[in-house]
Amino acid sequence: MICEEARLLRGFAVDFLTSHDVAAVEWVMDPGYRLSIGGFLLDGRDDSYLPATAAQLDQFPGLCVTVHDTIIGTAGVAMRFTEHGVSLRDGVPSTWGGVTLFQMAGGRLSHGWAEEDYLARKRQIKSRECDAILPPHPCPWDAPPLPPSEETERTVRSWTGDTGLLERPEVDQIASGGPRFEDCITPAEVTVSHLFTAGDRAALHLVFRGSYAGGFDDIGAELVGTPVEFRVAGMLDVADGRVTRAQLSADRLGLHRNLLDRQRSAG
Repeated sequence: MICEEARLLRGFAVDFLTSHDVAAVEWVMDPGYRLSIGGFLLDGRDDSYLPATAAQLDQFPGLCVTVHDTIIGTAGVAMRFTEHGVSLRDGVPSTWGGVTLFQMAGGRLSHGWAEEDYLARKRQIKSRECDAILPPHPCPWDAPPLPPSEETERTVRSWTGDTGLLERPEVDQIASGGPRFEDCITPAEVTVSHLFTAGDRAALHLVFRGSYAGGFDDIGAELVGTPVEFRVAGMLDVADGRVTRAQLSADRLGLHRNLLDRQRSAG
């Protein structure tokens, strides 16, 4: 049998999202479940989170979730994934990747943090050209739950102290088309919203604050240097006291929309 922590994560990805079974949230998520995503807080499972998620399932009635990597820990669970399906509104297939991490309480998911590459989805729907999907993890639910590691946490917190971490060679950006993360923001500071460790792995959510770096083609040069925030969710591997891989997903679409609003207001 798989462990209870993996069962919850599988319940979220498979029983709820891929199966479109809203009833599954009764055992997967606490009624007080909260999701932090794209600078928004969906506070409450039934009143806030479910209506927003149901709207996406309605827009993509055949939506599937392909899981590429998981972290199974006693202090939290996380996964890298791709969502994919055909938009009922546009009749166009698209794929978009992301990272989500969860805190657990009372045998259910209690708080989630996520960032997804909605900018890639928007591009594919507009171009009517669908991106390929990475291979799935061969056994995403079978690992035993690992306890937190103080050594891993120290290494990760030290790594997040580098405002230039988005450009580091160990970073695997979950971003298809459009600007790279370092072209979106010149960071001045990094805040850790949430972090948990499981053995030599970690999952986290970060908020970068700094200035717009000029990466979007349709945003005027006059907005370069504008103060912005950039949200990132990630899964990290640690070995020999250093981060060896960081799979990061960011809210590029949220930043783009914010800059477009400013551009229109100024115009």
